[in-house]
Parts: sequence; C-alpha cells; structure tokens
Amino acid sequence: MDEIVAHVRTLQLGDAPSKTAAAEALIDLSFDDDNHDLIAEAGGIEALIHLLRDGSAEAKLRAARALGSLAFNDDNIVLIAEAGGIAPLVELVRDGSAEAKEKAAWALCWLAGNDDNLVLIAEARGIPPLVHLLRVGSAKVKVMAASNAAHALCSLAGNDDNLVLITEAGGIPPLVDLLRNRSAGGNLKMNAAAALASLARNDANKALIAEAGAVPPLVDLLRDGIAADAKLMAARALRQITRDNDANAVAVLAFFGLEPLVQLARRGRVTVAIDVDRWNDSDSDSEGAAPLAAEYDRTIVYSAGHRAKRKAALVVAALFKDCVPGEVPDDIKAATDPTFK
Repeated sequence: MDEIVAHVRTLQLGDAPSKTAAAEALIDLSFDDDNHDLIAEAGGIEALIHLLRDGSAEAKLRAARALGSLAFNDDNIVLIAEAGGIAPLVELVRDGSAEAKEKAAWALCWLAGNDDNLVLIAEARGIPPLVHLLRVGSAKVKVMAASNAAHALCSLAGNDDNLVLITEAGGIPPLVDLLRNRSAGGNLKMNAAAALASLARNDANKALIAEAGAVPPLVDLLRDGIAADAKLMAARALRQITRDNDANAVAVLAFFGLEPLVQLARRGRVTVAIDVDRWNDSDSDSEGAAPLAAEYDRTIVYSAGHRAKRKAALVVAALFKDCVPGEVPDDIKAATDPTFK
C-alpha cells in the first residue's frame, strides 16, 4: 500500500517526467487485481484523470492505459465515470496519437460495461470518433484500435438510442469492411461481428447490414474462422439479421446450399455444422455448463414465419424445376408441398 500511495502522491505533486513514470508504475501494479481497490482508495483514479486532462502526450497515453486496467473492477468503472474520466478519454480517442487512441478506446471498452456509462459516453460525443477508428490501417496499433472500437461500439449498441446514433454516424459499413479484411485477425473480426449483432436488434438495421454486404463475410467467418468465439459471433450476427426478416433469412441460407433451405421450408429453424473441435472443451465439460457450440449457438434462423418458409420452398422448387417428379427426393417434396403436386 505504501508503494501505491507514493506513486499517487507523485502523480499529484511531481514534475512531468515523474508523473509519467508514476503512471507507468501504476499500470504495472494494476496487473494484480488485488491492487485495483487499493489504487482507488489512495486517490489514484482522480490523479490519473487529472493527468489525462493536463499531462504531456506520453503521460496521457499512460494514464489511459492505467484507467483501462483499473476498469476491470466494477466499482472502479463507476468511480472513473463519477470522477469525470469519460470526457477526456473520448477527447484522446478523437485527438490523440495512434497509440493513445488505441489505449483510450480500450479503456472505453470496459467503461461501457455499465448501463449508465453507455449514456455518458454518447453524451460526451464518443460514438463518432469510435466509428472513425474502425477505418483500420495496416499498422498493428491501428488494427488494435479498430478492434477496441468495435468492442466498445458493441457494448454501446446495447442502448437503443446509441444503436441509432452508431448507425447515423456511419458505423455499419466500416464494421462490414473489417469482416472482409483478409489481414484482420480473429479477435478483430469477432468484435466486428459482435457489434453487427448488437446493431441488428433494430429492424431497419437488419436491412442496412445486409445491404452493406455483411452476409458473405459472416458466412465465411462461420465456416473458416480459426477462433471459436469469432464463429460464435458470426452465428449470432447471422441469427440476428434473419430474425423477423424473411428476405434476409432466405438470402443467408442460400449461401449454405440446398439442405438449409429445406430445413427452413420444413420447420422454420436452421442449424449449421460448426467445427466443434476448436471450441473451448473446458467450458463444455464443466458440471452444469452448456457447451459453447450448443444448438442455439449454431442456429442461423431461429423462428421464421410462414412467408420465409414459403420463399425457401419456392427457391428449392426452382432449383428442381427441371427434374422429373419421381427423381425429386421425398423429403424435399414433403418440405415444399404443395409446390410439387
């Protein structure tokens, strides 16, 4: 505790280089979860926020990183917001160096885990600069910034007003571009898919996401993604954009071939195969825990209406229009009846 108090006092009273060094020391100390409360009790949050506002560029970067680490603690999420930490973090996302933007976006990821903060971040005009960060460059720090921004926007979209603001700020097209980016890693694509799934809670956004071309890269991610969590998020996004949207349901399933369309026509619910060997076996083996690749997670269309079923049946019928009736498989006849009568 004495070490923490000394570093906080340096943040309050030291010269510029000493403050930067003290912030770096608090970053190291914050790797130990037991120190999160101790740093807060010593006044470290307020001191870091003051540095975030008035420090040098390097000091601001260190302060943002320290606050992001402290925000792993739920109580600190509230304390950081109450001490006025959100506005200077948003300012750093907007105007800081590339690395500072990445660290500030990372801090906002965790601060957005609180419902009240979802409103505060939007009020601080945090959504437009986060959307701007999605336009990823080739540098590693920009890739990380885009991933952090997508993560933050996913959480922010949990608020209905923010969902509209993200769309109005142009958030959908760059999220789709991240899915298409061949050099993007699994974590970046996972966060982009998760953000699109959150945005698709809005009926208008379901159509906008499909129009932006999200379906092919989401299907590719579900089929070929290396990270299990990325596959989960791709399935979730596809499920969300097909919910209560007949056109999207049929369009999505067309990428998976004939059998899913038959499933849709027959029962209005479609599951797909996922490479479960890559999923987290420790979670699925835990007592009482459901496997990550449970049927719901593999469901692309959860509960389609009559119109979607009929559209799927018509598509299947069109595919078999030149077949001799006796050569059409019985299960497809049953699914598309009365089309083949």
